[in-house]
Amino acid sequence: MSRSLDGKLGIVTGASRGIGVAIAEHLAAKGCNLILGYTSPSSQSPAEQLATDLSTKHNIQTLAVQADMGTPEGPQSLVATAKAHFEKLNTSKKLQIDILINNAGVAQNNLLPAITVSQFDVSYRVNVLGPLLLTQAVQPYLPQDRSGRIVNMSSVSSSAGFPEQSVYGGTKAALEAMTRTWARELSENATVNAINPGPVLTEMYAGNTPEFKRFIKGFIEHAPLMKARQGIDSDELVKAAEEEGGRPAYVGEIAGIVGMLVSADSAWCTGQVVCANGAKKSAESNYTILPRHHFKAPLHQLSTSITKTHRDLQPEEALSGVKSQKSQVSPIHLSSKSSPTMSLDPFDDVLTLEDQFFSEGFRQGTEDGIQAGKIEGRSVGLAKGYEKFYESGRIHARAVIWANRLSLPQKNSSTATKKPSSSSAAASASVSGSAEQAQLSTEPPSESQNKTCSLPPLPPNARLEKNVTTAFALVEPDTLSKENSDDAVNDFDDRLKRAQGKVKIIERMTGEVVSAPEAPAAAGDIKVPETKEI
Repeated sequence: MSRSLDGKLGIVTGASRGIGVAIAEHLAAKGCNLILGYTSPSSQSPAEQLATDLSTKHNIQTLAVQADMGTPEGPQSLVATAKAHFEKLNTSKKLQIDILINNAGVAQNNLLPAITVSQFDVSYRVNVLGPLLLTQAVQPYLPQDRSGRIVNMSSVSSSAGFPEQSVYGGTKAALEAMTRTWARELSENATVNAINPGPVLTEMYAGNTPEFKRFIKGFIEHAPLMKARQGIDSDELVKAAEEEGGRPAYVGEIAGIVGMLVSADSAWCTGQVVCANGAKKSAESNYTILPRHHFKAPLHQLSTSITKTHRDLQPEEALSGVKSQKSQVSPIHLSSKSSPTMSLDPFDDVLTLEDQFFSEGFRQGTEDGIQAGKIEGRSVGLAKGYEKFYESGRIHARAVIWANRLSLPQKNSSTATKKPSSSSAAASASVSGSAEQAQLSTEPPSESQNKTCSLPPLPPNARLEKNVTTAFALVEPDTLSKENSDDAVNDFDDRLKRAQGKVKIIERMTGEVVSAPEAPAAAGDIKVPETKEI
């Protein structure tokens, strides 16, 4: 590897493990002098050992500095310590910080009800305020010729919408927003970019539960560069990839992208969030966290389900049978859509056992609640659809009977039937109020026309004929829309309501329903009191 960064000075935070170590090794191999930031006393030994190893191996100057990026004084302390150290080594040269890698961060993952103010505060202090204060402290020491390089470590979580990452994803989205702003404000000093890794082969990723790995499997399977390779990747990694959908990134692959962004060749790239996830980010369009199933079945499916399965049952029995059917929701659609509590970043405390039980209980409760809700919702939908189609069918049948009774001649006359008049059909179209409904068929089915009606005929009456024809047209099955859309359902409800109104008018005109003392007959009304419609 060429020493293209020879003589430059860089800061890498979170440099005691994982991605931070890989970035430090990559920059050191290119000749960059390094300030290695770490947070806790437990990280002191590995950080100092790394500094020694890199200095010896690559003949560079290194310094390990303990500084908590989650405190207001931490970033300033890191820069002050570095300034004192390197100006002492190079008394004739003013301190210049050429490269800044804001890598340190924490991940505290919880479902919304379990998020605490403390967790929110820690995450935003370390992941957002820390990079801001450190960049602020470094600014006076940046080059004046645009040769400086700042790289912020974001994550696919900034936009993926993973469960339990309201806070973590929010901090990374904030970091990306600041990246774009700093690219403008620091344009005469440095380029400012961010990278967004997905799963990376680190201790943190290895500590994730099998449930979480199953959750992100859908993303990994669609990421073109995450497929494990026989003979190149380790046998252990290839075997694990069979269950996890693919392999995570190696830390060196993330470091390589950082190396690309800090090189002189990247001078025309700033304010960008660069893919560092094997195109896992682009795989989001092929994988949905929640299934796009609409469990409210279309109206015609509701009708078909009842009439085909329960044709010989009474309506109440048929509906009861449909309600007893189990929901078609597959458990995998539920269990794979919620992730368990993920392991925390070493910079913060791990979740207590109580927190883990709460999160797991909430997740399980969510799954059970969704499944129960789908079953109940399906039953309600079936009941509503059955009731509406049952009523429209009843009105249609009554309209056919009324039409035949109007068409039948008086006693001892010919038994030939006649169709509703064209004037009545036109009246129906006028009542419907739309061009589409003007095309409604107003003729009862042929099989009904040729059957003898056992009820007494009705004397010809233009007003009665018009109402019967209109009622028939409003509920004619072939014209009822069976689409499951707001417009179709509203049209169905409107036509059914209007048909019910016509039925009431017809009943009053024929005298077949007596719910109150009869009013004087209106002109043209026909009374047949001895007849009762069933």
